Formats: sequence, structure tokens, C-alpha cells
Amino acid sequence: MEPMEEAVNALGNDVHAFIKEHKSETIETNERLTQVEQRLSKSTVYANGGAGEIKSLGELVTEHDQFKSFLAEGRRSSGRIPITSFFKKTAIVTDGSLYALPQRVPDITAIYLPLRVRDLLVSTPATSNIVEFVRESSNTNAAAPQGFGSSPQVYENVAKSESALGFQLMAQPIQTLAHWIPASRQVLEDSNALQAFVNRRMLYFLKLVEENQLLNGTGSNGDLTGLMPAASPYQSPSPVPMGETKLDSIRRAIGQVEAAGFSATGVVVNPADWTDICLIKESGTYIFSGEYIYSDPHAAGPPSVWGRPLVVSSKMAVGSFLVGDFSVAGAEIWDRMQSTLEISREHANFFVLNMIAILCEQRLALTVYQPTAFVAGNF
Repeated sequence: MEPMEEAVNALGNDVHAFIKEHKSETIETNERLTQVEQRLSKSTVYANGGAGEIKSLGELVTEHDQFKSFLAEGRRSSGRIPITSFFKKTAIVTDGSLYALPQRVPDITAIYLPLRVRDLLVSTPATSNIVEFVRESSNTNAAAPQGFGSSPQVYENVAKSESALGFQLMAQPIQTLAHWIPASRQVLEDSNALQAFVNRRMLYFLKLVEENQLLNGTGSNGDLTGLMPAASPYQSPSPVPMGETKLDSIRRAIGQVEAAGFSATGVVVNPADWTDICLIKESGTYIFSGEYIYSDPHAAGPPSVWGRPLVVSSKMAVGSFLVGDFSVAGAEIWDRMQSTLEISREHANFFVLNMIAILCEQRLALTVYQPTAFVAGNF
């Protein structure tokens, strides 16, 4: 029995030594568990990630439908009960950094500049890839009373005056304006808002190029023949009168268009120049004290100048302007294919990569029938 007692005593001593050695660790662990339990019992859960009503963890669990069904029906499991987040949307941590649980805004903000040059022009569907038209190249007006210039004056049985007209056959090819971007099929399928934004943005980019082409196209290398290169140059008075303003230049250009036999139906300027026009003021006198001459800051309405519609376009160069007869007498847009958007996986290895190509394009031509119907110049 003595060996047995010695063995039991030795085992007891080892157990006491082990307990004594790990007692501090056990106490520390219990304290941590107690703190966690206290935090859970007192903590608040922010519904919807921080927005809306604030409830405790216990309230969220006991008030959930799955928990009530679990008790009422005697289920073996309540299933997953969502408790959202224990934290507010923003929590400051000990190292001073800021962590956020962001709320994603569904829409994407983008810049859309107004595009209006097309609105001044007449648009007609095209039926071919080339638009041919006849332009008057020269004219001689000899209309006069019968017998004019004869001496003595003869009114009958004499030849009448003969006028002359020269014509030139012109042709404008239909040009294609297009661009495309690659995109992930999953991203667009999983986000309707993103897909709608991409489609809208692609169409806007195309129209932005169209605006520039209608104004400044060179007529070569796939460009349209724009209004600015085709227009007649502005005949500035020489010398330029003292105090000449941008309003004066526009009115002189209107007169130049009218002198050519056309009616000025529109004006195009850059936003910076339009701002300068609006800010023209009276010189301070005892009657006037710097009032705005052209515009009333209290009045709102569509831009106009000298009674003509005015288009403010970022595609017009600063310091330049265009005045013209934008009716069918002066120019015309021919739409062979209006703006379209197509999506396809048939590009390179996009099929196996789950990628898609978004293509946006249009086909059109611009015919300027009479260059003298438009006047382009610099302020």
C-alpha cells in the first residue's frame, strides 16, 4: 500500500502545482469572457449598417421572425438570424486611422455639356453612302427693262438682257463616327445602373464628337465638312472703330449674311465669349452707374443675341464666332444611320474571357449649300 499512497500523493502534488501555475492565466481568461458577455449584453446594433433604429443584440435576436418560429414550432434550429453591424458607420480605432462602412450612391455623377448645334440645322434621312448636290458657283444678273440702254429708247422687237448662272456638282460622303470600350460581362449583368450609365455615357461621347465635327470638321481624313471651314470669312471694318464690342462684331456679321441674300437664323459662340457679352456695362455717369447693357441678372430665358437664337458651345474656339442661315437654304444634315449602341462578345478572345465590347456609332454627312450663308470670324 505504501507505494500506492506515495504515487497518489505525488499525483496530487503535481495537480496542485499545475493549478497554481496556470491560475493567473485562467483568471485572466475568465475576466476576458466576462467582459465580452457584458459588452454583448450592453452593446447596441445599428440596423442597416448604422441607419435607422438602434437596437440591442438581444432585441434583434428575440424579435426576429425566425426566432419566434423557433420557439413556437419547436424547431431544432432557428436558422441564421441577421444582426447587421455592431458598429456605427464610422469608427475611430486606437491607431488614429478612420475606417468606414460606406453607403454606395446608386448613380454616378458625370459632366454633360449642352450640345445644340444640331438643333439649329435641318436633318434629313440619307438613302445612300454619298450625298450629291448642286451648288451655284457664279451668277450674272442682267435683268433690266426691255430695250434698256438703246438710243433712242426702243420698247418692242428688241432682244432682252441675258443673265447667267454657273453650277457645280458637289458630293459629300457619309462619314462614320464611332468608338467602343471593353467591359466585364459580370459587372454589367450584376449592375443595371452601371450598364445604363455606360450606355448613356457612350452616346454622349459620340454626340460630343459630332458637335465638333459639325462646327470644325476639315472635310478630309474622314471628317465632315464643318460649318466654320466652309463659311465665308468675316469682313471686319478697317480700321476697327474705337470701343468695338463683341456684340458689334456679331451684328456686323449678321449684316454680312443679309447682304448675301440670306437670313441669319442662329449664332454660335464659346462660353467664355458669351460671358463677356453678358457682362458689358454702361460707363458710370450721373444717369447710369454701371448697369448691364445686354443682360438682366434677374431675368432668365434662352440665350439670344440681336433677336437670333444663340448656341453656346464648348467646341467653338474661344474668340471665334459663327453667324449663318441654318435653314435648308444654307446647310443640311443627312443621317444615314442615327446613333446606335451594340453589345457583342465576338471580339478577339472576349468569349472565353467573359468580356464584352460596347460599340457606339452613327453615320452622317453635312452639306453646306451656300458658303456665303455663313460668316465665321474672330472677335
